Amino acid sequence: MALFQTSAAPRVHYAWVIVAIALLVVFAALGLARFSFGMLLPAIAEDLGLNYRQQGFLSATYFAGYLAIVFVLPWLAPRLGPRLLCGGGLAVTALAMFVMSAGFAYPVVASSYFIAGLGSAAAFVGAMSLPSFWFHPSHRARGAGVAVAGAGVGILFSGLLVPRVTDGLTVAPWQLIWTGFAALTLVVSLLAFWYLRNRPAALGLSPFGRVQAANAGLAGAAERGGFTSRRVWAILVRLGAVYFFFGITCLSYTTFIVTTMVDDRGLTVSTAGLLWAIVGGLSILSGGLFGNISDRFGHRVGMVAALLTQAAAFALVTVDAGLIGLYLSITLFGLSAWSMPTIISAAAGDYLGAERAAAGFAILTLMFAAGQALGPAATGWLAQWSGNFSIGYGMLVVCNLVAGALAVGVRRQAP
Repeated sequence: MALFQTSAAPRVHYAWVIVAIALLVVFAALGLARFSFGMLLPAIAEDLGLNYRQQGFLSATYFAGYLAIVFVLPWLAPRLGPRLLCGGGLAVTALAMFVMSAGFAYPVVASSYFIAGLGSAAAFVGAMSLPSFWFHPSHRARGAGVAVAGAGVGILFSGLLVPRVTDGLTVAPWQLIWTGFAALTLVVSLLAFWYLRNRPAALGLSPFGRVQAANAGLAGAAERGGFTSRRVWAILVRLGAVYFFFGITCLSYTTFIVTTMVDDRGLTVSTAGLLWAIVGGLSILSGGLFGNISDRFGHRVGMVAALLTQAAAFALVTVDAGLIGLYLSITLFGLSAWSMPTIISAAAGDYLGAERAAAGFAILTLMFAAGQALGPAATGWLAQWSGNFSIGYGMLVVCNLVAGALAVGVRRQAP
């Protein structure tokens, strides 16, 4: 099926409009609300007089909100649908960010960031479930890859913008930046409400791609029996375990790699910041790159390829392979950064069926969120105990290899 469909005149299939809006949703929900926050935290801490413990708790409030909503999303997502999850989730996130930007007290900022986590998780799950409805399995991972690229766009955008903002008229720079990000998030919320549709049938269309019978039996079982089928739970548990280990490794690397560059490798803060922006730029390609591999060769191959690529990135900083090894590590990680959300969201649709995809992806996201919470804490503890991050990065290599072994056993799609 061609990219352009013919009616009165050639036009782009609306599925690509859907994932373009989904990209903006992920950009706002993760790129702005989460990944830009670390760059603003030192200024927030200085203005509010926060100690390190309070700074750590403030950052954790977002993940607490993220986890809290993910617990109910398997039940809530099918009832609301992706459009309401995206638009409503971002509206909640924008409101919370507006309150944060005006907050001069620590309890207000912390509680607002908790609410931002609630909205961000809902919007992200909604955005990543849309490709299951709008794409046939032949192109589903590529569609998800476009959507998840929003996270990399957010890292690059904030990395280039934040250092260049100076004092506003009556507010601190971080308040000015956060207010602008809140306004931008609200705009994306309105775009989601206006342009998104839950299913192609709402516009008289069919999903984009080639019709395949991929995992028809398993998807059919999920559609008929919900999540009561043993086969359905078997695939959910295996995919969830893979996603759990990815959460441990991905968030640990992103949390500590800049600290490693500055403290262990002797780079300046500005150089480390530039390299982090490069990670963001490269990560824009990661979803499409590994989504294409997944669509062409199967989710099992896509997952194993992504996990081995990241294992190599972690190994290069485990052994301290010099600056060349560090640059190669950053390159490999950037090119594979958002590979797994792309493949996992597509797999949820392929294995569970489109109607159960949102609920299934929410369950899998719960496992991912648990890994996000555990990984940085364990890596930080190991660094405190050993005096550097080498043992922690070695742990990440082992986790990736375990995840790769689990991914080998993932059911192969039918041709």
